[in-house]
Amino acid sequence: MASTQILRHVRNYSSAGTLSAAAGVVTFPILTRNLTVDEYGILGLMMGTLTLFVAIGKLGLQHAVIRFYAQITHNEQGDFSTRQMNSTVLVVFALMAAITTTIWLLAGSLVLPGTLQNDSLPSLFWIASGTVFLRLFGSAFLNFLRASERSGKVATLQITSRYLYIGFVLAVLLLSDLSPFTVLACTLVAEIITFCVSLYFYRDKITFSFGEFRSRLASAMFIYGAPLMVLETLGVFLRLSDRYLIQGMLGEADLGMYSASYNLTSYLEVIVLATVAQALRPIYMKLWERDGTEPTRDFLSNSFRVYLALGIPAVAIFSATAPHLLNFLASPKFAAGTVIIPFITISFFMDGAVQWLGAGLYIKRNTRTLMFWSMIAAALNLLLNFLVIPHYGILGASVVTVLSFAVFLVGVSTSAAKYLRLNIDWVTPTFIAIMSFAVYQLLMQLDFGFELTNLFVKGFLGCAFCLLGLMVIDVKTSVQISDLVRSRLRGAT
Repeated sequence: MASTQILRHVRNYSSAGTLSAAAGVVTFPILTRNLTVDEYGILGLMMGTLTLFVAIGKLGLQHAVIRFYAQITHNEQGDFSTRQMNSTVLVVFALMAAITTTIWLLAGSLVLPGTLQNDSLPSLFWIASGTVFLRLFGSAFLNFLRASERSGKVATLQITSRYLYIGFVLAVLLLSDLSPFTVLACTLVAEIITFCVSLYFYRDKITFSFGEFRSRLASAMFIYGAPLMVLETLGVFLRLSDRYLIQGMLGEADLGMYSASYNLTSYLEVIVLATVAQALRPIYMKLWERDGTEPTRDFLSNSFRVYLALGIPAVAIFSATAPHLLNFLASPKFAAGTVIIPFITISFFMDGAVQWLGAGLYIKRNTRTLMFWSMIAAALNLLLNFLVIPHYGILGASVVTVLSFAVFLVGVSTSAAKYLRLNIDWVTPTFIAIMSFAVYQLLMQLDFGFELTNLFVKGFLGCAFCLLGLMVIDVKTSVQISDLVRSRLRGAT
C-alpha cells in the first residue's frame, strides 16, 4: 500500500515537473525573441531575486508545516490541535509575507537602483511585490496540501500557474509589446488566480481563529525550519550571485546571454532533480525506519549507479545539442552565451548526486552540516566570481559554478559517509565519463547545416554511441535498465 502511494506521488510530481518544463520551453522563445538581450537579462535577474526573497521569507516554515502536520494529526504531539496549527501557520505566513514584501519594496526603491544603475528597477519591483506576497502567503495552503498528501492538487496548482502565465503572455503579445514590466504583470495575474484556486482546494480544512494562535508552536516551527531556510537560501544564492556580478562588471548584454543559456539548462532541474528530490528521499527514509542500514545502503548504492550510468552520458549529449536548441528557440543573438552550457549542466548533475551522497545527513537530520557546506560553497562562489569575471567573463562564471558545487558535493558526501557510506565502484563511472567525453568531442566536430538538423542528428548519434558504450562498459546496469523498460512496456500493455 505504501509503495503504491509513493508511486502515485512520484507520478503526480514528475508530471507537474514535465509539464512545467514544457511550458518553459514554450515561453522561452517568446521572451527571447520579443525582448532585447538587455531586457531578458534584467527580467532573469528580477525573477531570480524574487525567488531569493521568497526563499528567505518562508524561513523554512514550509518544511515545518509538513513535519508538524504529520505529528499533530496523528496525535504524536498532544500539546496542539489541528485548528491551532492552522491558525498559527496562517498568522505566521501572513506576517512574514507582509514583512518580506515591505523589505522587497525598500530594496527595489532605495538600494538596488543605485547599485545596478537601471532606471526601470523601481517600477519592476513594485509590480512584482504582489507576486512576492502571494507566493509567501500562498505557500501556507500549498504546503498544507502537500502535508495532507494531496499531491494531485499540488501538481494541478503548479501546472495551472505555469499555463495561465503562458496565456497572459500570449495575450499581451497579441495586443501590445512585451517588456519586463508586462511579463511581471502577467506573472502577478497568474499568481492571483492560482492563489484563489489553492484556497478553494483547501477550503474544507481551513479553520482559523486569532484566539487559537500558539506562540509556542510558532517558535518550535521556526527552530525546525531555520536551518533548512538557510540551506535553501544559499542554494538560490549559488545560482544567482554570479548574475549580479555579471550585470555590474560586464553589463546587461552579457547578463542576457548568460541568463538565456542558464535558463535553458535549468529545465533539467525542473524535470529531473525536482522529481528525484521529492521521490527519492521518502523511499530511503522509509527503508531506514523499516528495514535498517543495509537495505537502505543497497537501495541507494544501486540507484546511484543507475544515476551515474544514465546521467554522465546525458550531460555529454545535452551539452552538445543544447546550443542548437537555444539558437533555434531564442535566435542567434544569444549564441555567444552557449559556451557556458556544458559547465552549468555539470553543476546540475552534481546537485542531483547530492540526493544520494548526502543521504546520511538527511537520515540523521544533520541540517547544520548541510548548512555549513552551503555557506562554504556560497562564499567561495562569491569570492572566485569577483576575481574571475572581470578577466574571463561569463565562461569564467560558469567554471566557478562547477567548482562551487564540487566543493559542496565533496564536503556533504564526506560528512554523510560517517553515517551511511554507499558501496560505489568508481572505476566503471570513470570509464563511462571517458566514453561520454569522447562522444561529446565527436559530436562537436559535426555540422549538418541547420540548427534543427544538428539537434536531432547529433542527439540520435549521441544516444546511439553512448548506449553502445554503456553496454560494453557497464553490462550490469544495462541489463537492469533493459529489464526495467521491458517491465514498464508489459505493464503498459
